[in-house]
Order: sequence, then structure tokens, then C-alpha cells
Amino acid sequence: AGRQSRDRSRADVPVGGRAVVVAMAAAMDGFGTEGLDFPTETSLEQWKLEHVARDIYRRSVASARIREEEDPTEECVACEGGWEASVAVLHRETHVAYLTKSLRHLSAGHVVLDASRCWLCYWIVHALALLGEPLGDDAARDVVEFLSLCQHPDGGFGGGPGQMPHLAPTYAAVACLAEIATLEAVKCVDRAKCVAFLARCKDTSTGGYRMHEGGETDTRGCYTALAVARLLGVGSETGLRDGVGAFVAKCQTHEGGVAGEPGAEAHGGYTYCGLAAAVMCDSAHLMDLPELTHWLAHRQGAVEGGFNGRTDKLVDGCYSFWQGGAFPVLESASGAVLRAMGGA
Repeated sequence: AGRQSRDRSRADVPVGGRAVVVAMAAAMDGFGTEGLDFPTETSLEQWKLEHVARDIYRRSVASARIREEEDPTEECVACEGGWEASVAVLHRETHVAYLTKSLRHLSAGHVVLDASRCWLCYWIVHALALLGEPLGDDAARDVVEFLSLCQHPDGGFGGGPGQMPHLAPTYAAVACLAEIATLEAVKCVDRAKCVAFLARCKDTSTGGYRMHEGGETDTRGCYTALAVARLLGVGSETGLRDGVGAFVAKCQTHEGGVAGEPGAEAHGGYTYCGLAAAVMCDSAHLMDLPELTHWLAHRQGAVEGGFNGRTDKLVDGCYSFWQGGAFPVLESASGAVLRAMGGA
């Protein structure tokens, strides 16, 4: 039966698949070759990616060694900062130029993001802040003026001017204004109406938050609502935090990660949102934190170094934030983690 199963598995591999498996096995020097006799489409794609990553590492190290051989008096880059120092260089000025231009003009292809214009403002302004590039006074005023046009008369922000209020762009707009932090930015948000909008999105039947009035309830809503409330200085007396921790705990799956809603699959983005929401309402202890930590750690690729968003998925740049960013959040709840693990 084992032989028949193995033969069927091999027969299902696409044309050239066995050759790929053999090449991957040779390239990986025996690392991560478990399951080669039973390849699947997912495992083949993973092996291909690891092969590409290893090739990049190999070429980077070789390049550093060549430079050292050409000029022995020059400090060895590979020795001084590791192989990554020879290639992992952030081209700061290029990024700054791109972001600054994008704040004023985007290509026609960005029309599909018409409902994400508050997000575009936040991504650009926050990226410039991370790069240590001050936002000019004129640009700051223009961003604040634009975001004011996205604010709905009944509270909250829409994705663009004239659009319905939604928790996602509300979070983006308020976070962007907090980043700018001028008097005009502070005055831009109608605090009372925004808090009323958050309250209208509260799903009292589950303890979670709907993304908009009449919309879906998930852990994104919990995070964005509580983050906005915190940025606006709203305390627990409003009841906005009530039931959120219990809802998030119900969204934690058997894997340890957190899904968007109870019964769904654990996902990196929802895990960050759920964990952060639980921490903001002092309810992280309601979750199985050791299992969550285990799930997060196993989302990192052993060869490529990045993170994937779900089990058996390829790494993706965005999850360096969603999964990687969850660890500092866990650290802020370290007391609850240690207690859950039987520590002090």
C-alpha cells in the first residue's frame, strides 16, 4: 500500500516535477528535504523558493569574497557586517524621492485604490517618518486638508471624499494625523462624532466590531476601533473595550494563531489585529499565549528568513510586519505569557 501511494504521488507531479525535486534536493544539501518522496504543489513551490534564496545567499557571499581578494587592504564586508551587509542596503534617498512624489502624484494604475486614499496618505507619511524625513509644512497642510474631506458628517472617515465611513480608513486617517501632529491635524478630527461612530460599529452580540455599520464583524474591526480610541484618548469608561478580549479568544484556532472570526483559518494579519486588540483591553490572558507564540515562530521560513501568513504558504513581505510585529506586542504582554507558561 505504501509503494502504491508513493507511485500515485509521483504520478501527480507536473511534467518536470521530479527533475525539480532532484535539483532542489542537491541544492539544499539535505536541509529541508523531508517529504521529497511525496511532493505536492505547495512543497514544490516552497523548495523552488528556498533554492532561489540559497542562490542569492551564495552569490552575495561570493561577491564579498571577490572584493576582499581584489583589495586585501579593504575591510572584509562579509566579516564585518555579515553577508547581508554586502547586498541588504536600503536606498534611502531613492525611497524618499519616490514617496515625496507619490504624495502629490500617483500613476493611473492606482485608480483601483480609490477607496484606500486615506491609507495611501498614512503609508506615505509614516514611511517618510520611519526614514527620518521631515514632512514639509505645505505637504502637511495639504494632507490634513485632504483627510478632512474624507471625514463623514456623522463621524469616522471614508476611503476617499464622499465615501461611507469605515473603520479601516478611519484608522488610517487618524494614525496619519497623529503622525503629522500639528495643531491643524489635531483639530481635524471631530472627536465626539468619531467616538459615536466607533460605538455604532460595536457588535454587542459578539463583543467584536463591525468594519462599518451593517458590515462584517472580525478582529480587524477590534484592532482598528480600539487603536483609534486610544489615539483619541478615549478611556475604558465608554464601554468600547467591553467583550473584545472574549471575542478575540474565540477567534483563536487549534493551530494557535487567530482568525478573522470564530471557526475560520488562522492568518497573520488577523493574528496581529486580534493580539493587539486583546493587549489594548488588558485581555491577552484570555488567549492561549504559548500556542500563539509557537504558531508565530513557525511562520518564519528557515531558509528565506521572511514570514508567511498561513500554514504551508510562501513567505510574503507584508508578513514581516504582521507576524514580525506581533512579537513586540507579545513582549508588552510578557507577564501574561510567562504566567501562561508556568513562570513567574
